Amino acid sequence: MSIKQCGIAVCWMTGLALAVCPVFGQETGADDGKVYTMTSVREVGVIDKIELTLEAVGDVIQFLEGMESQSRKMQMLAGFRYEERTEKYDAQSLEHLQSVRYYDVARAEIQVGDQTAKPALDLNRRQIVCDVRDNKVSLFSSIGPLKDDQMLLIEDLPANSLLLEQLLPDKPVKTGDSWTFPDDVLAPLLSLDAIESQDLKAVLTSVKDDIALVEINGEVEAAYLGAGSAMNIRMMYQFDLIAKRIVWLGLVITESRSLGNVGPAVDLIAKLTLKIQPDVEPVQLKKDRVIIIPDDIEKHLTLMYDSPDKGAWRFLHGRNWYVIYDLPGSTKMRLMVNGELISQCDVVQMGKADGASPTKLTDFQRDLKNELKDSFGKFLDATEGKTSKGYNEMRVVISNEAEDMPLVWIYYLLTKTDGTQVILAFVVRQDMLDEFNDADHAIIDSFEIISASRR
Repeated sequence: MSIKQCGIAVCWMTGLALAVCPVFGQETGADDGKVYTMTSVREVGVIDKIELTLEAVGDVIQFLEGMESQSRKMQMLAGFRYEERTEKYDAQSLEHLQSVRYYDVARAEIQVGDQTAKPALDLNRRQIVCDVRDNKVSLFSSIGPLKDDQMLLIEDLPANSLLLEQLLPDKPVKTGDSWTFPDDVLAPLLSLDAIESQDLKAVLTSVKDDIALVEINGEVEAAYLGAGSAMNIRMMYQFDLIAKRIVWLGLVITESRSLGNVGPAVDLIAKLTLKIQPDVEPVQLKKDRVIIIPDDIEKHLTLMYDSPDKGAWRFLHGRNWYVIYDLPGSTKMRLMVNGELISQCDVVQMGKADGASPTKLTDFQRDLKNELKDSFGKFLDATEGKTSKGYNEMRVVISNEAEDMPLVWIYYLLTKTDGTQVILAFVVRQDMLDEFNDADHAIIDSFEIISASRR
């Protein structure tokens, strides 16, 4: 079972660590009349050491078609330690920021009901690029595709260390002064798709021993992957007036999220602590070490799906696909674009074909027509060929309707030389074919049927 199906992906945008914000609840410092300039000296080439811990507890309610909805207890504990070298940086703009990270530690233990997952980064995927363009954060490996569970481990964490300077005031302040944040700054900081309303306010509460303490509180109404989210935010950070950097951050988020097309409904409390040692002597990311980062990152955003141990396939897919059901012999994914559900893909293990009488294309069409029964519309296309992996490929496209909604079904029957068969079924709303943009092709081109002996 995947992290996404367990409902854990919703937790990654919410929070971290037990010893979070030990100073919450203290009285604010008195106005001493001094004015403080809190401007970061972060620059390209600087290397920081980051330690981050995460804890989340709550309830997860998931519903899948044909399955009874269930509320299950969830708890998660995660830890991360990495070096981060700034590659592109502008404290006044989010147009394009970039860093390279090397994770010494990136692992979690997640329990939902009686199921436990322990995702971790592979040794050959410890070097990660963090790229921010147009308020969108992307993490990827320039070495090769990350697996789904590895991506879910590191993506969508709030308080991204590359974006923390956006929390600083844009003018000198005194203790007791406050400032607010525009929505386009908060959305990537909280790993949200869009903010509908928010009233977060930052206050410089005290300055002691050249450490400025800032407290941020408020409510956020937002959208994430098409689901609505109501969040209460309590945050504090410490700004070192000598080093001129944020060196510690604590965050507590209480969230209630509605059921979405690719994620469960959740009620949870999450806690995060982030410790930063700025401008350190690196161990992995030497300042003179050249790291080539491509200008066009799209092809590096591909993920690898690798089915459970008793499963039988792996393939590449774009990041708009989300695995929502993941059991041996059966996988369900959904395609989301700009918060809207575009398509669903079901992958199902079939029995072995009889070598003496292999399946014919006309047989496949007949079986599909019988399966759809009264909802069958008409055949739009039927072809046969070979995939890039050498499997026999039958592709049948059918129109039909469900609840008065015109749909297009794209069916594939893939047969390996040893007779092993897998069916993939893509369903697309007819008015969403342009947004679908032949998304089935990349999955089929990379689809590999794996025998048990090779796992």
